[in-house]
Amino acid sequence: SLNRSELARLERAFAEMGLEYLPSYGNFSLVRVGKAAEVYEGLLRAGVIVRPVAGYGLPEWLRVSVGLPEENDRFLAALRHLVGR
Repeated sequence: SLNRSELARLERAFAEMGLEYLPSYGNFSLVRVGKAAEVYEGLLRAGVIVRPVAGYGLPEWLRVSVGLPEENDRFLAALRHLVGR
């Protein structure tokens, strides 16, 4: 139930930031952030690990695993800072 609620929270935050995402039923989501390589590097510098998926033909997207609430808070704060939304 924690995964479902946190996934829904991530997807709501993506929508609020105006970011396209693919709805998920698993433990991760794909979100389109534009310059994904730059956002990926910025997230790493903020101590947040996500997965780039350019190798799958999605150079503007990142794969984000659902974490604990405090981990998702950290991710969302860093993402908002990096994408300016």
